[in-house]
Amino acid sequence: MIQNTVWDVSIILMGSLAAVFVGVAASAPAALADYRPAIASAYRMRVWLFVATLIVLVVVNWRTLGELPYVSASAQTSATALQRVNVVGEQWSWTIKPNNFTVGQTAEFLVTSKDVNHDFALYGPDMRIVTQVQAMPGYTNILRYTFKEPGTYRVLCLEYCGIAHSDMTSEIKVAATKAAAGRAP
Repeated sequence: MIQNTVWDVSIILMGSLAAVFVGVAASAPAALADYRPAIASAYRMRVWLFVATLIVLVVVNWRTLGELPYVSASAQTSATALQRVNVVGEQWSWTIKPNNFTVGQTAEFLVTSKDVNHDFALYGPDMRIVTQVQAMPGYTNILRYTFKEPGTYRVLCLEYCGIAHSDMTSEIKVAATKAAAGRAP
């Protein structure tokens, strides 16, 4: 999957860049011998600030990259725990099957388009965007999302697709329990 490749390449590039900076910082003490003590002290402080910044950036990247919806298959829940959802966008509607879920359930949205590019955007019950992916003709994007709270999730198109673009909406119902999901219309 190309998303796993992008993940691996990102980690390798970030690690390589960090290694270069650490190498430069490690070679600084030898260069400091030529400077007066006051200047050498400032350079040592700069090295420590760099190390502290590097640690913060590593932690922030590790934390935020882990939240991406494009996680490797080994980190995902098993295929049997995923609920596959077929999503087709066309001017000016969404076809989403199935569209009823329960809290804690992971949906694997298989998103495509019949006509032009659309953007499948999923909004939580509070109308804040929770995830999104492009819907393109002739290509299926895979998006995984675990529903965290019950309610009505709205699907909107974020890619201008024509005169009735603003009417391109749909809904997904998320129940608190499996029994409640079965009663949804």
